Parts: sequence; C-alpha cells; structure tokens
Amino acid sequence: MIEPFALYVHMPYCRHVCPYCDFNVYASATPPENAYTAALIRELTAAAEDDAWHGRPVGSVYVGGGTPSLFSVAAIGTLLDAVAHRFPVAAGAEVTLEANPGTVSQAGLGGYRAAGVNRLSLGAQSFQPSHLSTLGRDHQAGDTAVATAAARAAGIANVSLDLMFAIPGQSLADWEADLATAVGLEPTHLSAYGLTYEERTPFHAWRARGRLVPVAEDDEAAMAEAAVVLLGRAGYARYEISNFARPGFASRHNTSYWTGADYLGLGAGAHSFNQRPAPGRRWVNERTPAGYLAAVERAASARATEEHLSEAAARAEFCFCGLRMTAGLDVRAFHRRFGTSLEASFPHLRGLVSDGLVEVAGDRVRLTATGLRFADAVSATFV
Repeated sequence: MIEPFALYVHMPYCRHVCPYCDFNVYASATPPENAYTAALIRELTAAAEDDAWHGRPVGSVYVGGGTPSLFSVAAIGTLLDAVAHRFPVAAGAEVTLEANPGTVSQAGLGGYRAAGVNRLSLGAQSFQPSHLSTLGRDHQAGDTAVATAAARAAGIANVSLDLMFAIPGQSLADWEADLATAVGLEPTHLSAYGLTYEERTPFHAWRARGRLVPVAEDDEAAMAEAAVVLLGRAGYARYEISNFARPGFASRHNTSYWTGADYLGLGAGAHSFNQRPAPGRRWVNERTPAGYLAAVERAASARATEEHLSEAAARAEFCFCGLRMTAGLDVRAFHRRFGTSLEASFPHLRGLVSDGLVEVAGDRVRLTATGLRFADAVSATFV
C-alpha cells in the first residue's frame, strides 16, 4: 500500500497582524492573489514529479495562514483543482480552509464548498469584545456565530473553532462563558490554546514593559482544566493536549503531524517532512512572500534550508509528538520505523511510569492525567 501524505498550503496574508502572533504572516488588505496562486501551483507541479511524493495519495489538505479566506473562491478552486490533477486524492479526504470569522459570507462559503472544501476552521479566540480588543482581532464578537451558521447553510457541516485563554484581564468566569458560547454553536471540533508571549511579538515587548500583565499561573491552570471538564461534559473528547472533538471529527490533518506521517508544505515559509531517506528529513521554504515568489519563478522550488535528522532526533520527535495525543504513541509503529523497542531507546520511560506521569495501555504509551498537566516537562525528557 502506498502511504498517503498530508498537504499543507500556507497563505501568509492577513488584513492586519495581531500583536500576539508569531506566525509567518504579513499585513495586506489585497494579497497578490494571481501571482501567489500561480506560484503555489508551480511548486505543486514540481513536487508531483519528485520521487518523495510522486503518485502518492493526498490524505488531507489544509489551507492555512494567515487568512486564506482573503483569497477568492476562484483562487481556492484553482488550487484544489491543481491538487486533484497532480495527485490521487484519497476518497473522503479532509479539506480544511482557515478563516477569520469576519471575512466569510454564505455565498463565499458555498463557493468554497463547491470547490472541495469540507471543513472550516474559524479563529474565534473569544466571544467578548474586550478580549478581542486586547488580542487585536479585527472581527466582532458576534461574527463567529454568523460564520458558523453560514457554513452550515453552505453545506460545510464540519466546523472547528479556535479559542484562546489566559488573555490579559480574562477571568475564569470569562473563559467559562466563552466555552459555553462555543458549545452552544455546536461545532464539531474545538481547539483551546493558552496565550503564549512569543519573542519578537508586540505582546512579548509589552509584557516586559508592564503594559500587559499575564494571567497568574494558577488561574491559567484552572482555565486549562475548565476546558477539559466543560467540553467533556458537552460531549467533546480530548484527543490531543489542546484539541477536542465530537466522535469522528478529530482533525485528520493535524493527527498526521503528531503520528510522524509525511507532509508536504507549499507556500512562503511552509515546512515539509519526509521519512525517507531514513530516519527522515525536513525542509523549510523561503519565509517572505517576495522571496518565495522569486524562488519559485526561478527554480519551481522555494526550499531555503534542509535538515537530515539524526536517529536520536527522529526517535525523540516521534515520542514527544505522539505523547501530545491522549491515545499516546504507538509502540509497534515506533519499532517498525526504527527497528528497535521504545524501552531500549528510552530507558528512562520506566521512571516516568513509576512517577505516575506516563502509563502503558496495550500497544500505546500515553500521558496520565498528571502527565498531561506537565506535558512539556515530560516531553523534554525525550530530547
């Protein structure tokens, strides 16, 4: 059987850049849609002839950003048509489009659905005007409900909402209210992320100067726990540290990353990974849109850096990614890929089990409830 791969397409443009965001995004009210779409297709066409990808089925497509919903239905349709003409696409493949709630309409979503999009990921973040203002979001508190209803009316039943907690000034009650509002919209999937202060962002500088006061660590921990409890009660299973889904609606694309599957990234700053040659390699495209467009025009590729993983690095990555999933990492898959047992590679695993941070469940090794609260620290032990 030929293994499928996940395809990620990066659209790096936003109407404006939020001050907490450290993604590879650039402010542009009118992105160079035609030039950028043409470059993506040129890069895609070259990848289809590469032995690493040639003839392999696409298991999922994720058009992320940035704000991909700034691109027209025609552009997204042209892109997805190009994918289908250059690769076999798995039956029932998950095709996700990210969107800012204030940038979509029922008519536009209907066009995206006709083009092949069957999953919408909305960056809600909060339903409270004051917190949206703090985050610098340019959509209104009611836009997410409108966008969710519009998606369903347009035939996109699989809708995911991104929410953020530990926003400066946010209380536990505020966060619980946001969770309740989100559940009331009945999405199929919810992501709940704690705000982080990334270097080189305005938020990082503002915190250093005292302009922003972070939520206390105990309060942030209480918010994380509230998400698990309240979403669980509402029927959303926690399948990854920050992600919850109705049965059957876990993100197949993101799960590819956590299980160590191959993925191809197209667009400015996009990352790719391939297990071959063993134990694996990753590469990154030119980061700026201008650099990306120039590179693809010149060579049909925008690869800027490439890293061939060491055996130790590949094994560690397999473990700390797999442990993000509540089901844990697959011990048999580890042996198939690396030709040795998990315990032989990481003898300290016994200590993590005895400390109550990790447990063995059949052919899986997973974090316990305690381990999930200290996931970063546990993961660091594998590096």
